[in-house]
Amino acid sequence: MKRFFFFVPLALFACSEPSPPLVADYNGRTVKIQYHNVPLGDNYKGSPIYATAVETCMLDGRSEASYQGMRKVGDFAGEHSFLCL
Repeated sequence: MKRFFFFVPLALFACSEPSPPLVADYNGRTVKIQYHNVPLGDNYKGSPIYATAVETCMLDGRSEASYQGMRKVGDFAGEHSFLCL
């Protein structure tokens, strides 16, 4: 019975929705998005990080974002850099 009470909160936590990507910095030309600390691969255009970057770049009339890389910010967070085109 004790195991049941341990796994119920763990299962509920696993079902929770992750927080959305957060814009950490934007200067009109580059945008930095904080999210997980795993670099995006070649298929980065399908990620929510890319969608947030494009949405931010569109504030200045730019419609594309090019992935530049990622740096670790903490144990579980990373800062993904995009160049607005």
